[in-house]
Amino acid sequence: MKTWKTWLGLGGLLLVVSVIVVAFAFTSIPHSGGDNAGYVSLAHGLLTEWAYLDVFDPQRMKHTKYPPVFPGLLAMMIGLGARTWGTLKLAAAVPTVIAVLATYVWAGRRLGAWTGFAIALILSLSSAVIYYSHWVLSDALFLAFTMLALAAFVMAEAADFEGAEVCSEIDRARASKARRYTCWLVIGIAATGLAYFTRSAGLPMVFALFAWLAIRGRRRSLVISGIGLGLPMLAWWLRGRGDGVAQYSEEFWMMNPYDPSQGTIDVIGLVPRIVENASIYIFQHGPAGIVGAGEGSLLLPIGLALAIAALVGWGLSVRERVGASEIFFPMYSVLILVWPVVWAGDRFLLPLYPLVFFYGAVAIRGLNRWLSPAVTSLVGALVLLVLVLPAAENWLDTNRESEACELVAEERGPWACYGARVGYFVQAANWSSDGLPDSVSVLTRKPRHFYLLSGHSSRTFPFDGDPEAHLRLADAVGARYVLLDQWDGQAARYVGAAVNARPGAFCFVGGFGQPRDGGAQLLGILPPELRESVSSGGESVDGVQRCPESFVNPNPAVRTYLPSLRIPLLESLD
Repeated sequence: MKTWKTWLGLGGLLLVVSVIVVAFAFTSIPHSGGDNAGYVSLAHGLLTEWAYLDVFDPQRMKHTKYPPVFPGLLAMMIGLGARTWGTLKLAAAVPTVIAVLATYVWAGRRLGAWTGFAIALILSLSSAVIYYSHWVLSDALFLAFTMLALAAFVMAEAADFEGAEVCSEIDRARASKARRYTCWLVIGIAATGLAYFTRSAGLPMVFALFAWLAIRGRRRSLVISGIGLGLPMLAWWLRGRGDGVAQYSEEFWMMNPYDPSQGTIDVIGLVPRIVENASIYIFQHGPAGIVGAGEGSLLLPIGLALAIAALVGWGLSVRERVGASEIFFPMYSVLILVWPVVWAGDRFLLPLYPLVFFYGAVAIRGLNRWLSPAVTSLVGALVLLVLVLPAAENWLDTNRESEACELVAEERGPWACYGARVGYFVQAANWSSDGLPDSVSVLTRKPRHFYLLSGHSSRTFPFDGDPEAHLRLADAVGARYVLLDQWDGQAARYVGAAVNARPGAFCFVGGFGQPRDGGAQLLGILPPELRESVSSGGESVDGVQRCPESFVNPNPAVRTYLPSLRIPLLESLD
C-alpha cells in the first residue's frame, strides 16, 4: 500500500508540474513554419472532402508524405469548433503531459518510482519538449505514443514475470496474468502503430516491437502484431507509389532537399553525413534541447557527458535484458544520423531524450560497483541539478518571451512577432483572398500559409533563377501569379532573378510595404501569347508593367482585414 501511495503521489505531483510548465510556456500565436499550416490544410481537406489531399496545391495531389494520425486529430478538433491556432495547439500541449507521465511509468517500473520521477521531471523541463508543446506539429504526439508503447511493453513484461511465479500453483493467477499481459501488449501495439502513422520516424519502434516479441519467443503475438500493423503499413506504402508529393525516401539521397541543385550522395556519402550529424546532435541540438541554446558554455560538456553516459548505460542494460527500448534506442539513433544534415534539429531528438536520461541513470547506478550507494546517490542528485536548474531558467525565459509576444500580437496582429517581412507576406495573402479572381493559383515561398490566409491554391516557386523554369511550372499547374516577398530571401534570390531576366513575361498587380522595409510585390504571370508584348500602357514598376484589368477581381468584397488569431480558411466552415 505504501508503495502505491508513493507511486500515485509522485505521479500526481508530476502531473501538476507538467501542466504548469506547459501552460506558462504556451503561446497562442501561429508558427512561421510551413508544416503547421500543412497539417491544418490536410485536416481541412479530411473534414470537408473526406480525402487525404494536398488541397492547398493547384493540382490537389494525394498526400503521401505525412502520415494521417495528426491531421486526423486536428480534423476532429476543427469539426468540434476549433478555429484558432491556440485551440489547435491543444493537440500538442495535452500529448506533452501524457508523454511525461508515460515516461514516469516506463522508467519508474524499471528503476524505481523516485528515479522515474527524476527522469520524467527533466523531460518535462527540457527546452525542446516545452518548445514543441505549443506548436501545431506532430512531434509531441509522436513522443507521447512512443513512450506509451514503451511503458505498455514494460508493464506487459512485468505481468508476464509476476504471473510466472504463481501460475503453477493457482490457475486463477495464470488467467489473470495472461489477461494483464494481453491487455498491455494490445495497448503497446496500438501505440506503436499510432506512433508510426503520426511520423514515419516511428518505423524503428515497429521493428523494435517485432524484435522484442521474437526474442521473448512470443510467436503468436508476433504474427498478430505483424498482421495488425503490417497490412495498414503496406497500404500506406502502396499509396505512396503513385503520384503525390515528394516522400522522405526521395529526399533522403539529396545533399540538401531545400536546394536540389546541390545534387545527391551515394552510400559512401553517408559516412561524412553521419559524422556531421553526430557532432551537431551531441554538441549542439542535444544539450540545447535540454537546457536551452542560451547556455553556450555548458552545451559541449553536457552533450558529451550525456552521450557517453547513455552509451554506457545502454550497454549495461543490454547485458541484463533486451527490451523494446534497448532495440529502439540504437535504431532510431541511426535513423536520424543518416538523414540530410539540413534536417537536423532538436525535434528529432524528442523520443531519445527519455532514453538518454534513463540510460544515464543506469550508468550512474552502475557506479555502485566502485562507490558506496550514498556517493552514487549524491552523483545522481548533482546531475539532476546540473540539468534541471538551467532548464528551469530557460523555461522562465520562454515564459517572458511568450508574454511579450502575446502583448505585441494583441496590438499589431498574430504575425507581428516575426517582423515586417512576414507581415507583408500576410498582408499580400489577406488581400488576395478577395482581390484576386476566384479559383486562381499563386506561386509563393510559403504555399500552405498562403492557402490558409487567402483560400487560393499555391505551389512553391522553383529554386532556380532561370525565368523559363518559373514559366514552365506556372503553365503546368495553371498559376497566374507569383509573390515576390522577403520572408526569408529565397523569393528575392530566385523570383527576383527570373523577373529581372525576363520582365516582359510578368506584370505588376500590387505592392505591400516598401521593398527596403521588407515589402512584398504580387506579380502576374502573363499567358504565353502576351509575354514580351505587354500593351496595357500602365505604370512600370521596376521594369514590369501593370497587369491587365482581368488579373484583379472587379468586384471584391468590402472587407477589412483585422488581425485575428482565427484561421481565415477555417472561418469559412462557420
